[in-house]
Amino acid sequence: MTRALAVLALALTVSRCGPALDPLSDAAITIHADLAGTTAAMVVVEVTAPDITTPLVFNIPVDSGVASGTITIPAGSNRTITIHAYDVNSVETHRGSTTVSIVPGTNPALSMVLTPLNGDQPITATIGHITVAVTPATPTVSRGATTALAATITDSNGNRVTGTVSWATRNPGVATVSTTGVVTGVGAGQTTIVATYQGAAGSATVTVP
Repeated sequence: MTRALAVLALALTVSRCGPALDPLSDAAITIHADLAGTTAAMVVVEVTAPDITTPLVFNIPVDSGVASGTITIPAGSNRTITIHAYDVNSVETHRGSTTVSIVPGTNPALSMVLTPLNGDQPITATIGHITVAVTPATPTVSRGATTALAATITDSNGNRVTGTVSWATRNPGVATVSTTGVVTGVGAGQTTIVATYQGAAGSATVTVP
């Protein structure tokens, strides 16, 4: 019997222990779940931990039998991630849980099985990461001139993730950056331009001669 596959991508960055979502310190988890061959039609993710007072609950959108979305959670130790699947009548069909420690940077991939609760076939899940890449990586821009940067978001399988990044400059005295990634040279020197997507970040080093 063919198993439906669920792929969870986990992007980890500098963490803090609190429920507020800070794009510079929380962990972004991209979830992709193929529900084909099962009665599952809805996916709910619940995250608990000793330092998370109220459990975090996320509804993952399902389109044409595929659940896909990104959630953001505080990184830290003893994070219990529980995935629930429900049918069209809101009856729970599958459940799986794993406890992991989320650290800054990329974590090793993990696997878990969503056990069927009604005789359905199991769903195999894997946990990986997402990355953000900025191109070009080392552009040069003259004072008063502009150049455009692009950010690409990919999951642990190399698939593109659709999303809008936030742009920032480390030194606005050297170069500024717009909300769409357009860099303007201001003064001579080098600075870092960073693109952040719900906890994952990529950067480029800009030189202004």
